[in-house]
Amino acid sequence: MNRIKAKLERLGLPGIIGIGLLLFCLSFFFGNVQPLEDELASLGREQKRLSASLQTSPTRAQGARALTLGATPELLKQLDAVARQYGIIPGPASYQLKSGEGGRRFEISLPLKAPYPALRQYLHQALSLAPNATLDELSLQRAQATDPAVEVQLRFSFALAGAP
Repeated sequence: MNRIKAKLERLGLPGIIGIGLLLFCLSFFFGNVQPLEDELASLGREQKRLSASLQTSPTRAQGARALTLGATPELLKQLDAVARQYGIIPGPASYQLKSGEGGRRFEISLPLKAPYPALRQYLHQALSLAPNATLDELSLQRAQATDPAVEVQLRFSFALAGAP
């Protein structure tokens, strides 16, 4: 005990404060900065994977059958099944058929509440359900910063075969 007391006396108040700051900085780095760096690296890998799949998806979409109006009920069931696969319970959906310059589209507006990682997986899989699927709107909101789930409003569009 006397040795420790002697060493502390030799360090003095500035030395003790310096050691305290060093310990605080180390704990802050390993508790806050390092996990964020790991998540950033993970997002970078996912971005590369999605970029690679985006470059190959036009050829895959051209070879796939286009979505028909009769297949839309099955598409709605698949969207619901994918959501439930990731533990997401969708709210009441609204959908409509729109015609424009690019042809006919089936639009689905959908509210969700989900953790952000599950939402990303859901969106990735939902957009791969049909060729020429697009995510037209994505709105994220948290009630509080500490909430693990985000409230989401999204709108998908699916191009239909046989444009008028």
